[in-house]
Amino acid sequence: MIKNYIKVALRHLSRNKGITAINIAGLAIGMACCILIVLFIKDELSYDRFHRKGASIYRLTAAFHRESGVQYLYNTQFPAGPAMQRELSGVKEAVRIYFPEDLIIARGENAARQEDAVYADSGFFRIFSFPLLQGDPATVLKDPYSVVLTASTAKKYFGNENPVGKTLRVQDDFDCIVTGVAADPPGNTELGFQMVFSFRTFLQNSAKAGRNPESSWYGFSNLLTFLELEPGASPAAVEAGLPGLVEKYISKISKDIGETFTFHMQPLGNVHLKPEGDLAEAEGYSRLYIYGLIGLVIILIACFNFMNLVTARSQERAREVGMRKVMGALRRALVLQFLTESVIVCLLSFLGAIVLAQLLLPGFNYITDKQLGIFELQHLGLLAALFLLSVAVGLMAGLYPAVFLSGFMPARTLKGSATAGGKAALRKGLVIAQFSIAIALVIATAVIYAQLQYIQGKDLGFNKNGLINLYLDAGKQRPYKATFKQELERLPFVQSAAYNNMPMGSNFYSSNPVGLVGSPPNDNVMPTVMDADFSYFTNMGIRIVQGRDFNARFPTDSTDAFIINEAAVKAFGLKNALGARLEWRGSATPRQGTVIGVVEDFNYRDLRQKVGPLVVMMRPARANILVVRLAPGDRQAQLAKIGDIWKNQMPAFPFNYRFVETQLAETYERDHRVGQLFGAYACLAIFIACIGLFGLAMLIARQRMKEVGIRKVLGASVPGITLLLSKDFLQLVGVAIVVATPIAWYAMHRWLENFAFPVAMPWWTFIAAGAGAILIAFATISFQAVKTALSNPVRSLRSE
Repeated sequence: MIKNYIKVALRHLSRNKGITAINIAGLAIGMACCILIVLFIKDELSYDRFHRKGASIYRLTAAFHRESGVQYLYNTQFPAGPAMQRELSGVKEAVRIYFPEDLIIARGENAARQEDAVYADSGFFRIFSFPLLQGDPATVLKDPYSVVLTASTAKKYFGNENPVGKTLRVQDDFDCIVTGVAADPPGNTELGFQMVFSFRTFLQNSAKAGRNPESSWYGFSNLLTFLELEPGASPAAVEAGLPGLVEKYISKISKDIGETFTFHMQPLGNVHLKPEGDLAEAEGYSRLYIYGLIGLVIILIACFNFMNLVTARSQERAREVGMRKVMGALRRALVLQFLTESVIVCLLSFLGAIVLAQLLLPGFNYITDKQLGIFELQHLGLLAALFLLSVAVGLMAGLYPAVFLSGFMPARTLKGSATAGGKAALRKGLVIAQFSIAIALVIATAVIYAQLQYIQGKDLGFNKNGLINLYLDAGKQRPYKATFKQELERLPFVQSAAYNNMPMGSNFYSSNPVGLVGSPPNDNVMPTVMDADFSYFTNMGIRIVQGRDFNARFPTDSTDAFIINEAAVKAFGLKNALGARLEWRGSATPRQGTVIGVVEDFNYRDLRQKVGPLVVMMRPARANILVVRLAPGDRQAQLAKIGDIWKNQMPAFPFNYRFVETQLAETYERDHRVGQLFGAYACLAIFIACIGLFGLAMLIARQRMKEVGIRKVLGASVPGITLLLSKDFLQLVGVAIVVATPIAWYAMHRWLENFAFPVAMPWWTFIAAGAGAILIAFATISFQAVKTALSNPVRSLRSE
């Protein structure tokens, strides 16, 4: 029986090649979109889930509670991990991972700037499942001045030689012995690394410089702390002991700065999608919900097409149903026959979807910045699930048409009085739903791009044109800073140069308590604190609205002066800012100074955040980014000359630079990718809806051939008939515009709330999206309508 169902289904589908092709194409595109989105979501949810001990590993996070709100931190203090391992019952091991700035690594005379180099405690390879190709996980990071390389990094420095036991020079300051080689970390980890130095290396180098990081609970650095719990230990019980540690070690500091401080534990598997901790806003999960919703609506549009086309063909198949029933066919058999046709179409669509997804995968990987693959071993189960899903989609999409068609009364169908074209209200509702979704996606895409264009063109409060950041090492390159700057300023195309420690738009900031001299800790403000050079604001093109810039002619500017922005003036409640005495309380040795200038508010962070209070002081030792303003000209030639000066003065250090405009653009790269993804899916949604509309118009035109013939005999024109056949569909698109507009407005209004400087939603976007949908729909329908209007009426009327 099943064999007969399949044979009949294939015969029927082959006789209606056009409709079959439209159904298969629509479902294949929808399924391909789902495959790509499911691969993306699966990859996002897999981050750091591969660690064998992952269920017992937690990241330590922190939070500052103040009147203005809560600031969540994923970095912690240096002594926090050892203290918890020492004093909290249930903590088996604590591992700290410190992320320094890029290091200069040399083997012999060849030096290179190395990214993704970290310092980690000796338990790093014991608790995390990063396999070692060479070396013992228990001992590779035990001794100071030991380092583990990834396989690719080992090849970079040692070629095909065995690197274990060999030496690398670091920062032209100390040597490290390679004690192990690790497999390259997978892409789905937040703990990616290329080199892992023992943490004792960092501590001994700090001791040489007169610092002891493990003795201070005051400051936060680029340090992550992970805790491995004892088997059977309760995370809630361990976390219950954190307030006691805060009270013991941090309560005095909290009182000094007028804030409440708390520690929290976050499961390792949550780190990727909740980067600031479980208590902060889960933006990562929101993004997955949006992508999942897009995939769902795309496949729904494709299913709507299928249901529409099958029900629209009901009159053509009514006689077939009547004849089958007269010949003794049961309704159950008819339902199975129609479901078989539906499932076959979906299985063919699934095969097409696999091919299409493979073709689209490179572009999808580029947009999402991933390296996904469809036929990888870990995705075989996913493909099997999608295969079963295609069968389910076939059953769901074909169930209503099957039940509807099999319910025709044989007497009525054989007389030709069966309901023509199925439930018209259902078809209209499905067309409205399709185009509502597509139009909403088009509007969302337009608003996203409008916001990005607004960001790129907005006056940030400083002149970004021609600015380049030159990154110097804060320690080893310090002796060269003054002469390097002087040499650069002699170049004819260098208009100005100044040091600071905070690249614009990078969201790097150092928030520290600052208060008026003599004020209690409760009155502290938490501004961003920046270190700058003389004439920094002049170099950046930032307007000074009161007072003056730092000036080398005033010796006290380096020790007893601050410049603040207008937001800081408001935060401190100053009526006359000039001459006010402030105290920076961001370290164990507070620094006092006089406000000598007020600058106009400028966007030193990205435009998702409002301009906050800013306090700038002179600390030349920490200002290690030289911001150079270049005159218009050949950038490559200018960089070559700057590079020559760098090489002459600091040959041991690779030339390291970034254009400010490039860094600002990268800040919004994720939003650009979201816009590209929305645009791609909006186009696909429109395309799927239109091919369904084309097939529907084809069937409706076929059913109205006699009506068209009569109208032509009575003198109707081709334009009139075209409009007649098109207007019903265009009315449905008009209703879809009305439905989609408020939905899209609300969704994009919520998205724009993520930006402190949102664009005013352009009204023309909604009009353009609606007009575009009508034009595309009319172009789709009119082809079939004109073809029908031009047909010979004799052919359609001769049977009467």
